[in-house]
Amino acid sequence: MPPIFWTQKQDIGPGFRAAHALAYDAARQRVIVFGGDPGGAPLGDTWAWNGSLWTQVADTGPSARRGASMVDDAARQQVLLFGGGSGLDVMGDTWRCVDDEWTQVADTGPAPRMHHAMAYDPGRARVVAFGGQAAGLFGDTWEWDGTEWTQVQDVGPSPRAGHMMAFNIATAQLVLFGGWDLNGAYNDTWAWDGTAWSQIADTGPEPRSNGAMVGTGGGALLFGGVNSVDPQLDPADRVLFGDTWQLTGATWTKVQDIGPSPRWGHGMAFRSDAGRVLLFGGGTIFAAAQDSALVPGLLRDTWEVPTGAAQPDPNQPDPNQPNPDPNQPQPGQIEVANVSVQPDSVTSAGDLIDVIVNLTEPSPVPTNLFAAIFFDSGGGNWMPVDPPGFTMPMGITVPAAVTNYSFQIVRDGQPLTPGPYAIGVGVDGGQSMQGGFFTVN
Repeated sequence: MPPIFWTQKQDIGPGFRAAHALAYDAARQRVIVFGGDPGGAPLGDTWAWNGSLWTQVADTGPSARRGASMVDDAARQQVLLFGGGSGLDVMGDTWRCVDDEWTQVADTGPAPRMHHAMAYDPGRARVVAFGGQAAGLFGDTWEWDGTEWTQVQDVGPSPRAGHMMAFNIATAQLVLFGGWDLNGAYNDTWAWDGTAWSQIADTGPEPRSNGAMVGTGGGALLFGGVNSVDPQLDPADRVLFGDTWQLTGATWTKVQDIGPSPRWGHGMAFRSDAGRVLLFGGGTIFAAAQDSALVPGLLRDTWEVPTGAAQPDPNQPDPNQPNPDPNQPQPGQIEVANVSVQPDSVTSAGDLIDVIVNLTEPSPVPTNLFAAIFFDSGGGNWMPVDPPGFTMPMGITVPAAVTNYSFQIVRDGQPLTPGPYAIGVGVDGGQSMQGGFFTVN
């Protein structure tokens, strides 16, 4: 599997936080963030990401909380939120967000809990919730049909919290990974087919909880997490993960570590309109809930990574194009095959780097590319470089019927850390990026 490249978008918008709720709102093609833990009293604000900017859209609705779960209830064109906690209080209320307004739709259903997981099953138009914690841990499975919650199973994965759950479109199953109980963290993978749970893997990412996982066009993508939430654990033994894993069928594959810093308590969503996964916030220090010790490690950064072709909303078909044109390339069909750079090192301001891109096949129409530059900060930890440092072309378009294309970037006069660099290039709306490597002296 080729490496994927995360790109940092911006660090303005919602405030620093972890354990917030985040979901994609397909009907409005935006990502919603609610609440979270700022290292003190929980937050109760609502923000929306439109692909380029964050905007606060509401400050009323559910009470302030952390550890809630939120999903896109696509059949009913709303975002659904359940549970969460504040201090010693744990919630069991259900809310929906339509446009910029929150409405409570139920106060019965699963017992109050937090750090549970929810995912939407599009084939059955159900929201599925599993597990979580209150005074103890839960191992029950519930479904929301748009009107009420129904418990559908009490066997399957062991009781746990901080697990990750997403719908795998390729297998038409909901998948669950990891989490924790009093014995430690898990790395088992389970699938829910609407009737029963079955364990499909016990290898893959290291045991962890409080990471994030989303379903994509080709499977599921997981990032980050923490190996233990035991507050008594020696800090030297606490491991925060900054790795990205792809689930295809029942097989996990680690993708090269390029992107956000290691963290826990972040949120992710798959923007199906753009074929990208968005990640926001989280923490680099683990401490007890609402503890001021969290504050120095809290984040407010926004990242995106291309993971698959943009997909139309099945509930809102495009009336202007009822059937794909077989003579045009379909999203994700054409990718970047490889990237090389010449020369392999630059020294002075004004030095030119030729970037040579090969596509997997020619396109009958022009193909738009996107590119980003990364620096190896040590041990293969590739971090994005936001120019100045290099001058990038404003737009990169490969003409029709061409598979080989080149463009130039320029080393400008701004100071740069010497060492290895990479330029990642991908097809806009494609499934991955490929990298060409060079050194700054």
